[in-house]
Amino acid sequence: MTLNKLLLILLIVSIPSVQAAEIRSTAPRNVGMSAERLERITELMQESVANQTIAGSVTLVARKGKVVHFEAAGVLDLDTGQTMQKDSLFRIYSMTKPITSVAAMLLFEQGEFQLDDPIAKYLPEFKDVKVLANDSLVEVDHAPTIRELMTHTAGLSYGIFSNTEIDRRYRETLFVDSAMVDVTQLSGDTAQTKVKDLNGLSQGLAKIPLRYQPGSQWVYSLSVDILGRLIEVISERPLDQFLQQEIFAPLQMGDTFFEIPEAKISRFGTNHSVDKTGNLMVIDRPSSSPLVIRCHYSQAVAGWLAAPWITYASPRCCLMAANSMAFDC
Repeated sequence: MTLNKLLLILLIVSIPSVQAAEIRSTAPRNVGMSAERLERITELMQESVANQTIAGSVTLVARKGKVVHFEAAGVLDLDTGQTMQKDSLFRIYSMTKPITSVAAMLLFEQGEFQLDDPIAKYLPEFKDVKVLANDSLVEVDHAPTIRELMTHTAGLSYGIFSNTEIDRRYRETLFVDSAMVDVTQLSGDTAQTKVKDLNGLSQGLAKIPLRYQPGSQWVYSLSVDILGRLIEVISERPLDQFLQQEIFAPLQMGDTFFEIPEAKISRFGTNHSVDKTGNLMVIDRPSSSPLVIRCHYSQAVAGWLAAPWITYASPRCCLMAANSMAFDC
């Protein structure tokens, strides 16, 4: 599998923010799309902003490698009312996972590992992991594999989306005050993490039993974070360095970072959720965001979610990949 094909993942799952000059646009009719129907996107976003369902948005639609819709609506910063721009920077949260998987597949393509290799071959802390079943520890049917890490089937969990015994142990391992971590009751406060790097995350989770037998279920989990640690071990580089050197720099993804440079913070706004009354509330501000005040993923694992936070932009390379074009790097 080539890098060009893998980058299609980024095109599909990301919400990019770009400079208009970086992409090629065309009239919708030229690629078989309806301008009238695309206008419905504009109407829906404007209605959503007016109803305060969302603070703002950037929407982009491309077909056959050309953009037919690209608009900004609403505000970037709910505190200041700063207008949303097409090149605004966003927290993409778990949209980082496809990038991490692309990074791992680069190493796979180089013959550094096999997909069905046991995780413990590279992360020995997982060597004797057990499964918690009916309140008893049982042996695994087979050692969890790298393929299962990539597909959320390795037996891991997340800690914040369920209330199983395993998830409770995750919260105790990951957070200073595990009781305040409830994604259904966001208060705007930030939970302080105990884990400071990917190695610490891997060491901590390996001490907790698996939630289910590897390969038997799909459970959204921290498996891709563990994949990030595996990348560090195999490449002998911190994850942020590997991504910068092997993906972001070659593809000229200049607006993709774990830490937003001071000169670009003005393009970064507030993050929002909904309070108990149904109104928008700010849960993260540029002045105090982990994306601004913490340096690298290798030094702080993802703040509140204990998952990679990263902003990225410029779909130029993604569109080129989709259009079977060579990269100009």
